[in-house]
Order: sequence, then structure tokens, then C-alpha cells
Amino acid sequence: MLPLCLIEYLYLRDIDSNPNKTMKQIERASIVRIVSDLIKADGIIDTREIEFLDVLREKYAITKEDEAFAESCTFAKALETISYFNEETKHLLMNDFNQVAMSDNYCAKEEALLLTSLRLLLTLKATNDISVFSVDTSIITFENSQILYLESEYNNTVNEQMRLSYREICSEVRLAGFELVYLPKVSEHYCSIIEADLLRIAEFLYPKVSTERLHVIIKQMQNLSTESFCNNQLATKLSIKELRTINPSFLIKIGESTVSDKRMSNFLLVEIEDNPLYSIRKIMDLFSENYHNLGLNYIQESNGRFIFTGYYKQIFDILMLRKGVRSAVVLDPLRERIYFPEADVKIEKIHRREKALYALFVLESASGGINFNKPQTPKQMDRYEKRMKAVMRKYQLIYSMFGGEKGKAPNIEIPEIRLPMISLLKKQISKLSDVLYHAEDYMIQRNMYGNYAVNIPTSLCCCCGFEKIDIQPISDSEEWMKISAL
Repeated sequence: MLPLCLIEYLYLRDIDSNPNKTMKQIERASIVRIVSDLIKADGIIDTREIEFLDVLREKYAITKEDEAFAESCTFAKALETISYFNEETKHLLMNDFNQVAMSDNYCAKEEALLLTSLRLLLTLKATNDISVFSVDTSIITFENSQILYLESEYNNTVNEQMRLSYREICSEVRLAGFELVYLPKVSEHYCSIIEADLLRIAEFLYPKVSTERLHVIIKQMQNLSTESFCNNQLATKLSIKELRTINPSFLIKIGESTVSDKRMSNFLLVEIEDNPLYSIRKIMDLFSENYHNLGLNYIQESNGRFIFTGYYKQIFDILMLRKGVRSAVVLDPLRERIYFPEADVKIEKIHRREKALYALFVLESASGGINFNKPQTPKQMDRYEKRMKAVMRKYQLIYSMFGGEKGKAPNIEIPEIRLPMISLLKKQISKLSDVLYHAEDYMIQRNMYGNYAVNIPTSLCCCCGFEKIDIQPISDSEEWMKISAL
């Protein structure tokens, strides 16, 4: 069965010099949105542009209601809508869009970017995958004039080509007035700066952020990979669903729109066809047909020089953003806390009994969790009691690590004691749902087999040593592994 959106637009059109005869409101509104964004792109509204808009209003029978409707339509949705027109209509519209951009006898860079995207999606027969999407950027601003290499899964061949052609690709984009952002190179840059200096700079830039979290962010910057940034930061934290599964591609910001009083950023995503250099040349050549750059963009990297502009700043800001963070959970008995370093939060208002219980489940989750259901047969009951004794012994040891006395540890075998503790932990973790990505995964949950466990990967289960930044996987801790083996 065809998608509803496709059924809606796949109908025969009576195309003549006046294609508005069969247009629906969404189609007329889409034209308005694109024309409006073209007029506003360079931040200057020329009377000649408004005069040409009047011509288009008459040509396409655009009403005030259509223009009001256009205010709630994104650039991406508008482009998707008119992409279902037949070829003749799309070429007619493309001619109109070009005239809008050139009605003041000058095509600005911002207008050229939009025209390039429109041509790629409407009139050019591209062999590679090309898409435009719009993202709500009310909470964070994306940089202009920069081209970001992205992939959701590491591609060895393309990355090797990127490394070999890096200087050539940089030259190509700079000639057109852009800057290439290849994250492995960004990571190399931060690795070239002494970590203590990075920390001092980061503390200056983000004075409200804890030193622990800054250490985590710096480590992330130094080990930055394209696929992890794409998956964990852009697709997950910023909820850009279009980037969840992509082949090696170039991402270019092509402008901004105001949609229902929200700031939306519009992006062009171009899949790399044969090799990155060939793909970028095609895009830059097309862009240069409408715009000729008068100056070069160039960010100079050097040892000890901290760049805090463009995507260098952008990456830091995204990593610092406390929203939808996929964090490790760190057991820190020495300081009597359980915290999430990437999110810079901890589980608040719980006693050591809950802390010890949560730590126990984190420890046991790697082996499937804990089942408290009593068996039916005497033989099974004997094994159950032995298992419960081991569980209680583990809990008592962890309870003492959090500052309690072993003999005063609550008996978690008793449901009336255990269940309210689990309920309190769920309640307090749920308060972190605005910060943590899928906060429910961090809660103690009972699965279909009756096992209680914390549903996060073992790689995210960590502990802290004497130093606050001394974080390691639980599986690497001799102390915690001894408890697990009981």
C-alpha cells in the first residue's frame, strides 16, 4: 500500500501557463514558504522582491489564508510537497524561485544555498541520496558556513579517502566560503593540547559545570568519533531522527525559518557518491553558479591554540547540553553517591539502603539480575535459600561500603522492605527524565522472567575510586568483582 502522502500528491495535473487550477492549499502554502525564505535569507527585504511576490500571488492564486498557513509549514515540508509535482511544474517553479532570488539583481550566499538545495531536489537528476530536513533549534544554534562530515556507522573506505583528500577537500570548500568539519581532525586538535590547559580553559568557559563533568567532556572531545557524535549527540540528544541511519554524507546548513514562532534550522544532507572529493566538488560547483565568494574562510589550528568558534564551539555546546544525555552510572561509595557524570546529576534524596540496593542491581544486571520468586519444590527451595544468602551477603558488603554497618542492613528478601525502596529509586530517577536519555532504562525493572535488573549496557556500569575522576567499568574493579563472585 502506498503511503498516504504519496497518494495525496500522485494525481494527474492539468498543466498549462496557469498551474494553480488544481493546486491545494498545502501546495500554495508551500510555494509561499519557499519564496518567503528566499526573500528573508540575506536579512534584507528589497521592494523589488515584494513586487515580484505580488506577481506570484496572482499567478498561483495565493490568498491571505494560504500565507497564514505557510507560517506553520517548514521549509523541508514545503520542498517535500512540491517535489510531487510533475517535471514541467517543478521547472516552472524553479524558474520563479530563481527570479525571486535575482529580483534585486544580486544573489546572496544564503539565497544561493537555498537555490542549490531546490535544484538538487526538484530539477536535477542526482544519482546519490539527497535530502532536506528542518530541525527545531530553539535551544541550540547551529553554525553557518560549515560543512560537517557525518556517518551513523564507521565506513573504513570513505574515511580513508577523507584522510587522503583532506587538504584538497578543505581547499574546495574554502574557495566557496565554507569550512570543512571532519571530527577525527577536531579530536586530533584537542589531543594536541595539554589536558590541564584544556581543563583550565573549559572551567573559564563553563564556570557552572562541575570539574568531574568537564573531565568527562574533555575525554569525549579527545576521543571524538563521527559515528558516536552522529548517533549519541545529533540523533539522540537533539532528536534529529533524519540522522539515525545514514551513509557517509556531508551536512550543510542552508538557512533558518520561523515556523509557528519557533526557530527552525534547515539542512541539506548529501550522501557521498563515489568519493568525498568528487561529491563535494559537485555541490560546490553547483553552488558557485549562483554565488562567487569574495573571501576565504580559514580557521588556523596550532598546538596550544584552543579554537572556540564554529563547529569547534558547537561540539562543546552540544556535549554540554543537559538534555537526552546517555550517561554512565557511577557507583561512588566513598562519597556515598550514585551519579551520572555525562549529565552532571546524581540520584537525590535516597538513604544508603537505597544506594546500596541500586548498586547491587547494577552489579547483578550483567548476569541477568536477581529473581526473588520462591520456588515450589523443596529441592529448588534449598538452592533458592543459598542464592538469597549470597544476595544478602553482597548487599551487606555494599551497604557497609556506603557507610553503614553490615548487621544493620535491611533484609531485602522481604518484599515489604525491598519494594518501597525500589519504588523510591524509580521516583527519584524519573525526576531526571528531562536530562537522561531513556531514564526508564536506568530504573530497576522486572522482566518477563521475574528478574529485577537495570536495563543499561554493562559498558555504562562504572565505579569511582579515591579520586573523583578515577572512573572505570565495574568489570575492571577488583573490589566489585570480588563481591560479584560471592
